[in-house]
Amino acid sequence: MNAGSSTPAERKTTGRCPVCGKPSAPDRRPFCGKRCVDIDLGRWLKGAYAVPGEPAGNIDDGSIDDERD
Repeated sequence: MNAGSSTPAERKTTGRCPVCGKPSAPDRRPFCGKRCVDIDLGRWLKGAYAVPGEPAGNIDDGSIDDERD
C-alpha cells in the first residue's frame, strides 16, 4: 500500500489526550475515550477553564443608563 492511497485521517499523526496523555482515539479526538471526555466536560462545568478577565457584570459602558433617561 503506498502513501497516496491512505485517507487523510490515517496519514495524520495521532495526538495525545489532554487529560491523561494516552494516544487520542479518532472517534473521540482529541481525547482517548469517553472517560476523559466526561472529565473534561466536568472541568468546564465547574469553571476550571475560565477565561481570565473582568466579570461581565462589572462592565459599565453607559449604554443601559442612556436608554433609561
